[in-house]
Amino acid sequence: MKVLYVNDTNAQDFNDKNKKHPVFAKYFSPTCPACIAMSDVWDETCKEVDEKYDTDMIWAQIDPAGISELANTDTYSDIAYVPALIVLKNGKKKLEYTGPKDKDKIIEFLVNNNLIEIKSNMRRGRKNNKSRKNKSRKNNKSRKNKSRKNKSRKNKSRKNKSRKNK
Repeated sequence: MKVLYVNDTNAQDFNDKNKKHPVFAKYFSPTCPACIAMSDVWDETCKEVDEKYDTDMIWAQIDPAGISELANTDTYSDIAYVPALIVLKNGKKKLEYTGPKDKDKIIEFLVNNNLIEIKSNMRRGRKNNKSRKNKSRKNNKSRKNKSRKNKSRKNKSRKNKSRKNK
């Protein structure tokens, strides 16, 4: 997954790239308290999506200089507030995430809008975990049944011994 930092020096390059791939963009200001507070959530979200999800999206952090430079292009830059999380398709605003600035909620938004999907090896891993749990449950049940059978055998043999002794 590509994560770009867009400023005035590379805004034109970003303008060209966002025509080839969808973009999940964080428009922000480095002096904005809400943006600063959200930076860890953004980093954690990027990391988790990179590790656990398939996507051809470009992730971009666009600073104020980048926003100003993008105003001279056909890439969406009409931002009313920051931080703003916008999905771009061909440089145009397609969706905006307006929910809580929470990693799990952002990922849920991306999954629900078919922008990312769980990696196939992650899906298999979950199935294997379930089957392992089922196997261990079956093994525990069979162990319990064996111990019950052994107890009943011991009890029968004790009864038989006591009968013989009488």
